[in-house]
Amino acid sequence: MLFDRCRIGGIDAACPIVRSATFEGMADAQGYPTDKLAQMYERLADGGVGVMITGMMAVSTLEPRQHRQIRIDDDSCVAPLADMVRRVHGHGGKIVAQIVVMGSSIMMPEGEGRIIVSPSGVTEKLGKIEQESHALTTDEIARLTEDAGRAALRAKEAGFDGVQFHSAHGYLASKFLSPYFNRREDEYGGSLENRARFLLECIASIRKHVGPEYPVWVKINSEDFMKEGGMTFDESLQVMEWLADAKVSAIEVSGGNMSSLPRKGPIRAIRRTKEPMYFVPYAEKAAAKLKGRTDVGVIGGFRQVGEIESCLANTDIAFVSLSRPLLRQPDLPKLWREGSTEPSTCISCSRCFGAEDVDCIFNKQEKA
Repeated sequence: MLFDRCRIGGIDAACPIVRSATFEGMADAQGYPTDKLAQMYERLADGGVGVMITGMMAVSTLEPRQHRQIRIDDDSCVAPLADMVRRVHGHGGKIVAQIVVMGSSIMMPEGEGRIIVSPSGVTEKLGKIEQESHALTTDEIARLTEDAGRAALRAKEAGFDGVQFHSAHGYLASKFLSPYFNRREDEYGGSLENRARFLLECIASIRKHVGPEYPVWVKINSEDFMKEGGMTFDESLQVMEWLADAKVSAIEVSGGNMSSLPRKGPIRAIRRTKEPMYFVPYAEKAAAKLKGRTDVGVIGGFRQVGEIESCLANTDIAFVSLSRPLLRQPDLPKLWREGSTEPSTCISCSRCFGAEDVDCIFNKQEKA
């Protein structure tokens, strides 16, 4: 079952193992993809993953880009991205562009005259730094939703097999959903329906630009896991229903942000929490509720082929996503397909993540 061809989120895939979006830090100074980035995706395609999702791409010049972040905020981005996509397709891979409005979770901003934005200007702590932000006006919100739609169209023109809108982990759409960060008193704040308005307007804009058949995915938190004021699972489940109504092709369930409780963020050390597959209980409920309406997948803590097989066989979950294990072993799905039952060698130390050239620390040591 695990290595049968399948259709997930409107995309024909070699298997239901998805490479979840992972920030690469491999853009050049202009925000275009480098040869190193394309080679990384070629290795993933050769490694047997069913669908790969790119690291988050910047969609709007209203806000700064993260250091060495890929951008898709201008028509000049289409040609270099198209070259990367052709290389991936040449290796038989399927690739989805993840697009994001960063909001106040951005770090190391670059570019003069741009602003760090948020729903309400709530001060945010990023590590040891407290960061101020500009509360968006309704005109700026309208610009960002249009920018998201235009970015999705560029992804389609570049040949990507689909697009995923990032609405998790405390980026702007996630902040709008959170009552702690969203304290607005207009049509974008207060009730859950209002807090979900920005996300749903972005999806409507994306659909308007790419048409009804193009695969549109969304990444969303199951919960914010905050001490107070975060989005709850019941609220998330309702938002997922609205996304299904909006004809989203697939929903990837994650959770947490930079303000989550200790060990409850998006990236967890499994050995410490002793909690593998930590978002499965939420995704399982969502998949059962949305069965037949949209495909639901899950990220977080998968390290063994048996765990993935069991998850897919015993729930309505349509796909399982991996991030850190594929940094350590980009050929892991191929190894499992060929009969290996060895777990991933990833130890969940998270030393892979950084500002640029993201890779497993052990791979870096081996190359040194």
